[in-house]
Amino acid sequence: EAMCGRPLGLKIVKRSSVDVNHSSDKHEDNEDDEDVLLVADAYHGLLMVTGIYGTADQAKLHTLATRANTDSQEYKFALLNAFVQTPDGAIYVSETSRHFQRRRIFHAAFDGRPTGRLLKYAKNKGVEVVADELYMPNGLALSHDGKCIIIVAGVQMLRYSLEKSEMETEPFVAVMPGTGDNIDAFDHLPSGEKRNCYWAGFGSKFAQPFTLLKALSEKPLLKSVLCAFVPYKTIVNLIPKLSALAVYGEDGQLIEVYQDINATAPWLSEAEPMGDYLYLGSWFNSFLARVKIGDLKK
Repeated sequence: EAMCGRPLGLKIVKRSSVDVNHSSDKHEDNEDDEDVLLVADAYHGLLMVTGIYGTADQAKLHTLATRANTDSQEYKFALLNAFVQTPDGAIYVSETSRHFQRRRIFHAAFDGRPTGRLLKYAKNKGVEVVADELYMPNGLALSHDGKCIIIVAGVQMLRYSLEKSEMETEPFVAVMPGTGDNIDAFDHLPSGEKRNCYWAGFGSKFAQPFTLLKALSEKPLLKSVLCAFVPYKTIVNLIPKLSALAVYGEDGQLIEVYQDINATAPWLSEAEPMGDYLYLGSWFNSFLARVKIGDLKK
């Protein structure tokens, strides 16, 4: 995995917004400003793929950044995860951990140290660290009013103010009932009802009567022992899996939760509506699941 890479964030953007060698001034009519695939790779950094609508041999991979401007020359991003583009073209990227790579993500969770960062990429300025010492920042979404970036961090949702260029002191969601992954802003509920909201996938439980993450959340010594002596695969198997999609309102209040009690598709990352179905993505599963929107039950 470390050799081949693991793309976690994917988005089609205009080349002029991310490529320093591609100026929008030369493409005022937008006809030659090609679409490119922007990739946040867990191992290889922030990447750009050109020629995405051609044949496989026409697609070219370009590296945009592998470290922040203030990082040492030896450092390379340890775990880039998700990104969101703001209207001014800037790319905000989450780096979940600086100490653990993706294939040891649960060690990062149990370690408990806030070593994650929120980064800002601008094609003429490189990568700036805009927020540091975050606990496992993961999915990102631009708020509906465009004033902040919502960050899924462990079992919380945080906010980074674009107006003040700083983290908000109060969390957007203090405690979620599960460990969050990706988050997306939608103008409708999964049922189709019009309402500005945010959809978040839950991968594991964080609630009573018992979950391993909840039990260890305030026992740093026990967490250290677990990571040091228990095989990694055993740790993964000990965590109660969850297959749930939570919907939050613009005020951070939980609106509804859709859950598969059988966890047929566990470790849910996100859900994408397409036609009559809701497609369920996961970083863990080797398959893509879907459910009919008409069959959804809260």
